[in-house]
Amino acid sequence: QLAWYYQAVPHDLHDWDQTQASPLFSTTVNGRERKIVVTVGKDGILHALDRETEEHLYEVPVTRRENTSAPITVEGTRVCPGVVGGVEWNGPAYNPPLNALFVPAVDWCNILKRDEELQYVQGRLYLGGQFILDDMSDARGVLTSFDASTGTTRWRYESETPMVAAVTTTSSGVVFTGELTGHFLVLNANDGSVLFRDDLGVSIHGGVISYGVDDRQYVAVVAGNTSGLWPTVRDQARVVVYRLP
Repeated sequence: QLAWYYQAVPHDLHDWDQTQASPLFSTTVNGRERKIVVTVGKDGILHALDRETEEHLYEVPVTRRENTSAPITVEGTRVCPGVVGGVEWNGPAYNPPLNALFVPAVDWCNILKRDEELQYVQGRLYLGGQFILDDMSDARGVLTSFDASTGTTRWRYESETPMVAAVTTTSSGVVFTGELTGHFLVLNANDGSVLFRDDLGVSIHGGVISYGVDDRQYVAVVAGNTSGLWPTVRDQARVVVYRLP
């Protein structure tokens, strides 16, 4: 049976669905231990809720938000984030020793146009209008570190292209992720500085995992273009594995 729910995007007219898995963790908020669930989606807002009391603890933007309440007109309304903006597919990562959340996001706007005549035909794609993306040269990616107790921003890493790859963090204080440019990144979890960068030659959209075998650490990265949403070079998907010396 349904225990409770939270509607993050009421009356959604922008395709701002929640597209990622929500981290569950415990931390101290205002001197009180809380069991928290966080969620973030294509609306570009990070929400933190108490899983037991259902309280909404905080919400913070992770990308640009412009004209979010403006009516969608026949002539067109420019809205940020766009239908492929905000957080896509891969969600936040939580680091317990640092009490930090790391959230990848897409900063990309679009124009929304409402059809003059709304007509639904069963079996046919129905949008009620159209969207026109800003030029890809205006799209950016951002990885933001937040204090998990307050939602305060600690640092931001900015990419020249949207960031949709998974984010993985370890107790050693590093963050693994990737870029559509094909670069696999290792960042300092404390300040966001780049510790290691490697060009795989194909865009990175997928998962990043760290695991151990016989006391050796490995990091596996899913790379290769697997979606037509992003204007990157078409290539077969592959898994690239790093091993620490």
